[in-house]
Amino acid sequence: MTTHRKILFMGAGGVAVVATIAAIVLIVLFDINSYKPRIQTVASGMTGLDVKINGKMGLSFFPFGVSARDIHVADKRGEILSLERLTLRADLIPLLKKQLKVSACELVKPVITITKNAAGKYDFADAARKRFIERPGTVLTLNEFKLSKGMLVHIDNKTGEKTELNEINLAIRDMTVADTSKGILKTVSFTGTIDCKEVLQKDVKMENIRASMKATRGTYDLQPLTIGVFVYSGKKAVEKTEIKEIHMAVKNMVVADTPGGLIKNVSFTGTMDCKELRKKDVLVTNIKSSLMAEKGVFHLKPLAMDVFGGKGEGDVTVRTTEGDAEYEINLSVSKLDFEKVEESFGKKKVVGGKGDLDAALTVRERGKGTLLKDADGSLSLRGNNLITYTVDLDRVLSSYETSQKFTLVDMGAFLLAGPLGPVAVKGYRYGDVYYQTMGGQGVITRFVSHWKLKNGIAEATDCAFATRHNRVAVKGKLNLLTERYDNVTVALLDDKGCPTFKQTINGPFEKPQVGTVSMVESLGSPISNLYRQTKRLVQGGKCEVFYHGAVQQPR
Repeated sequence: MTTHRKILFMGAGGVAVVATIAAIVLIVLFDINSYKPRIQTVASGMTGLDVKINGKMGLSFFPFGVSARDIHVADKRGEILSLERLTLRADLIPLLKKQLKVSACELVKPVITITKNAAGKYDFADAARKRFIERPGTVLTLNEFKLSKGMLVHIDNKTGEKTELNEINLAIRDMTVADTSKGILKTVSFTGTIDCKEVLQKDVKMENIRASMKATRGTYDLQPLTIGVFVYSGKKAVEKTEIKEIHMAVKNMVVADTPGGLIKNVSFTGTMDCKELRKKDVLVTNIKSSLMAEKGVFHLKPLAMDVFGGKGEGDVTVRTTEGDAEYEINLSVSKLDFEKVEESFGKKKVVGGKGDLDAALTVRERGKGTLLKDADGSLSLRGNNLITYTVDLDRVLSSYETSQKFTLVDMGAFLLAGPLGPVAVKGYRYGDVYYQTMGGQGVITRFVSHWKLKNGIAEATDCAFATRHNRVAVKGKLNLLTERYDNVTVALLDDKGCPTFKQTINGPFEKPQVGTVSMVESLGSPISNLYRQTKRLVQGGKCEVFYHGAVQQPR
């Protein structure tokens, strides 16, 4: 029995030894470079592309494989792939039986160019699927796939946009495509990692992207997914948005095979947190949210953040279409710092104190349009016992009737600089005007700035503030589409809500007009006859009520 087993063992071992020796002899004696023209011809015929191997080819034994350098692949429009080196590993025993089973593939410094034609299709991708990928019942397996120092260029001839991914590194293990006829994305399974140094688009830049990946028959998990920096740069400096240290966990991601691109077809759930988001002088930190996406609709709910020195809570829903997006924003910020709100439009130390902000907006972004230029909803900013650092409003207002040379819209600037401050006072010297007054500090006991937005036009629905002895209100509209004041009127009120004095501002934000004056002058440099004292509208105990909102007349 023992002798019989030894004979069997020696027989099996002998076969393996003979096969190994034969393979070694084959590698030593075989000149693969002499077959390079034939290999190029076969590869070109299989793909329908022009395949060139300019560098040397080689064979290895431990493990068995073939390598080639300086490879270039082109179609009729130009080069679509170049490689510094390609290495394929194959199982030796099947090869001796004239069966090729590739177990590993490595691409070094590939440069891939993908072009979408004017009709929105990828000609090469369609041809490749028909020729050698999407064949019914075909199963693909690969133990290991590596890509290092790669570059991907995507050109969309329909939109004219170009996207570049630089320094891509990809490592995938145990990849299986269950049925290539149903598409790789739908049936692939693998585990792996990916990192990319930067992604560049016309107005977008992302840096240091990393993710661990797992795919199970077309369902993907990316946990964690991190992006070091995301920058959106518009044509103007104020349009630049920078987001840092984004951390995401994406689960159960599925990409549908329907027209509309990746964003329109992707669905997933997950979580996200971000260290900071900055747009000009607006800084949002510690952003945290749950995520859900379903065929072009993205939900961030619940959403929490630190903004303007306060705590923000709410939710955001984004609906995307080709070239456009719609945002539903519900956000409440408690105990925000008025000084930080003012800093968002470039001013400091005008009003201090704490308040609350509420926003319920539907915003449509069409092409490159600015968000608030197509918005519906409401914005509200409220606060109590605020400090006016550079002017005692009561002292100024108490001398108003005798001076009659005061620019009343300077008072209204406090309210115009509420939730719409960054756009509404862009051409108004908010803050500077108060440095030229009689000085001192004052108190705003009650502040309300509430606006309704419809099709990009903001209407003041309850805008007023009270000091210890006076009350000022604002009515009118701000046209965010044309960036103009539309009959915005500021009034000093009596105890019945009737105006004792009022003044109207019209014209562009950049150069507003008060009466016949093209620029609003400061309190310290009054223009004579800028406006006249209006007659009181009290007749027979009745008056024309200008304001009847939440701010009460001080006693």
